[in-house]
Amino acid sequence: MPKESESNQAGELPPLTNAEIEQYLSSGLFRGIGKKTASKLVAQFGTATLSVLENSPEQLYQIPGLARHRIGDITEAWSKSKENPAYPAVALLLGHGTSLGLTMKICEHYQRDTMNVLESDPYRLIDEVDGVGFKTADAIARSLGIEPDSESMDLQGLVQVFKDAQSQGHCFLPETELINRAVKLLELPQHTPSISAVQEAIGKGKQNQTFAAGLLSGSIYLRGVYRIELRVALQAIEFLGQPTQPTEDLEEWLLGYESAAERSDNLSEEQSQALFMAERHAFSILTGGPGRGKTYILKILVQWLKFKGLKVALAAPTGKAASRMKNATSIEAYTIHRLLQWEGAGQSFRYNDKNPLDIDWLIVDEFSMVDIFLFNSLLKALPARAKVLLVGDSDQLPSVGPGMVLRD
Repeated sequence: MPKESESNQAGELPPLTNAEIEQYLSSGLFRGIGKKTASKLVAQFGTATLSVLENSPEQLYQIPGLARHRIGDITEAWSKSKENPAYPAVALLLGHGTSLGLTMKICEHYQRDTMNVLESDPYRLIDEVDGVGFKTADAIARSLGIEPDSESMDLQGLVQVFKDAQSQGHCFLPETELINRAVKLLELPQHTPSISAVQEAIGKGKQNQTFAAGLLSGSIYLRGVYRIELRVALQAIEFLGQPTQPTEDLEEWLLGYESAAERSDNLSEEQSQALFMAERHAFSILTGGPGRGKTYILKILVQWLKFKGLKVALAAPTGKAASRMKNATSIEAYTIHRLLQWEGAGQSFRYNDKNPLDIDWLIVDEFSMVDIFLFNSLLKALPARAKVLLVGDSDQLPSVGPGMVLRD
C-alpha cells in the first residue's frame, strides 16, 4: 500500500512510495528523466519528490553532481508532462487505486486515447490490456460515475461469468446458473442486482449477438464459443459422412509383418480391429485405459503408413507426451502448438484453413487434454484429404480450457 505523506502529491496524483515515484518518473511520460535521474531525485527528496518538482524545483540544485543544464531539462519535462493527454488518466487510475505498473501499461497501450477509452467504455480494458480483470474495470467504471445497475455493467458482468466458467472447463452455462453467478459477481455492499435486470441483460446480449442459446434447453453460450463448438461438430459430421476405405491391403501387409521371424508380440484380435478401424474411416478414436496396447497399435499403424509413403503428423498437447510418441514410433512428434506454429505476435497459428498442413494423416495422443479451441484450430489446419486418429483415455487428465472434447 502507498505510504501516506502530506507533501508527496502533485496535482491530482495520490500518495506514492519511493519505488513508485521512481517508476513513475522513469516511465516515459517525462522526456529527459531516465532511471538514473529518477533514482537521484528520489534518493534526495524521497516521498516529497513530486511536491518538489511541482512547487519548489529550485531545490534540485541541492542534489550533488546534478549538472545545471540537467536541472533545466528536468523542470521542462515536468512542466510539459501536464500537456500529455495521458496525464489525467494516470491521475485517475492511480487515484482509484490501480497499481502504478498496471496504470503505465494501460496508458502505454492506449496512449493519447487513454482518457477517452476510460470515459467511454472502461470494460474494453478486460479484453485489450493484459492484467485487467472485471473487478478492476468495474471499479474504474464506477469511479467514473457509471451506475451499478446499468445495463452495460450487467452485460459485462455476464461476459465475465462466462470467462470464469471457461477457465473451469465449461463451454456453456445453464441460464439459472448463469444468473446466479452474475448476481453474486455484480453484488456490491450497497447494491444487489435484481434477477429481472440480469435476465434483461441476457436478452440484450442475445439480440446483439454477444450470447447464443444452445441446442440443449436452457443453455447459454458466449457466441464465439458456440460457433466454435458448432464448427467442430459439423466438421466431425463431415468426416463421418465420407465413404469407408477397404482394408485388404492392410490385412495382407499385417500377415507379412506378423509372420516375420523376429515377431513374438503379434497383435491381439482387438488391436487388429483397431488398426482396421483407423484404415477404414477418415475419422476415428482409439481409447482405453493404461496397458491396453494403444502405444503398440500406434507403432504398427505408423509403420504401415510409412510403408504406403504417406505424410504423417504426430502431435500431443505436451512436450512429454510428444516425446513418448517419438520414442514409440521412431518418427518426429510435435506439440500441437509447434505443429501448427503458434505466432505470438499475431495471436494465431501459421497453419489454418487458408494455409493447411501438407499431411495425409494426423494422429493426436493424450487427446483428453485438448480443449474445444485447440481442436478447432487443428481441424481448420487439415487439408481435405487428411485422415484423423485421436488417441486417449477420457478418464485421464481433462483439458485446462473449455470442453471435454474426447469424452463428448
